[in-house]
Amino acid sequence: MTKKFNLESLVAEVFGPRPGDVFAILADLPASASEDNPAWQERREMAADWRDQIAAMGERHGFKALPLVSFPAVADANAGFPAYASVAGEKKPFTEVLDQATVVISMTEVSITGPLMAFGQNKGSAEQFRVASMPLANRSMEDTCLMADTRFLVERGNVILDAMKDTRAAEVRFTTGDTCLFDLRFRQAYVDNGYLHPDKEGDAFINLPSGEVWIVPYEGERPGEKSRTRGIIPVAGANNDIARFVVEENRITDVLGDGAHADALREELDLDPARRNVGEIAFGYNYAARVTGLFIEDEKAGFHWGYGRSEFLGGTVGPEAFKTPDTVLHRDLPYAKECPVTVSVDLVKTGGDRLPVLRDGDYVLW
Repeated sequence: MTKKFNLESLVAEVFGPRPGDVFAILADLPASASEDNPAWQERREMAADWRDQIAAMGERHGFKALPLVSFPAVADANAGFPAYASVAGEKKPFTEVLDQATVVISMTEVSITGPLMAFGQNKGSAEQFRVASMPLANRSMEDTCLMADTRFLVERGNVILDAMKDTRAAEVRFTTGDTCLFDLRFRQAYVDNGYLHPDKEGDAFINLPSGEVWIVPYEGERPGEKSRTRGIIPVAGANNDIARFVVEENRITDVLGDGAHADALREELDLDPARRNVGEIAFGYNYAARVTGLFIEDEKAGFHWGYGRSEFLGGTVGPEAFKTPDTVLHRDLPYAKECPVTVSVDLVKTGGDRLPVLRDGDYVLW
């Protein structure tokens, strides 16, 4: 028999809820009807359904769920929090609502992953507060990446973490023929393995779907020590149009290409110089993830990298580095096997040895 998605099993496996836990399910709202779309509507319905199911579970097991928390979508991905949220028709300061919760599940159109991570880091340990962020989640994921076995994700995540030890760089070769060397000196790798129990060590945060190991390249913050991140990174757009980022010293210095795709990337970067920071590389390894065009699942199916804000991932570029709150951004770009462009990756060890991780999108590490 084909295994069916069961939210109660997922909540128990991922969160290990305790008596006294308070769940807050978050859903953002479009500013106008013209900005809405069917996937967003479905996600709001999904959030309301999950909230009701979790509330019913809580009645049986001694925890509870707040009424669905809704709020206006923020300006751009990871820009910050809205000022207010609506809970059971009552307008409340957004952070005041978060303070009522011990577990947050965020199901949004526009990601607030970064600020949620930063908020949780300030809260302390998973004993006090834990967050699962699900930007762009949809029902189809209940049949794919949300079905992944957390025990497997923990095991494979540890394999990648071990491989990242004593690594000074990652050499990424794209199927377009372009290459980029990411400087990983002075940095630590982290894992999102789908385990978010109250005894979780480190940052009390995961994405759902889970399954990635990430690291922020060295950003050149040490006096006299420039970042060695440099190369050409292809970026696929609609109709598989390819633009290219030129990267020097961990900064996107130019966008190569003609047409609307390259122009849109230039416009996005020109809004704020801090957006040009290379803020992450990551290895997604969720075996049940599929490439669907939604980054939250695509990035769990293979390699991805991100630009802009990085402090919530272990880097140094935070909201204060941006011109305004509305121009704060962290954008992820996926390169899994089924994407228009994929990658081969070697980790370069301190002594110069190379450890192959991916070949044309396939893992060779295990």
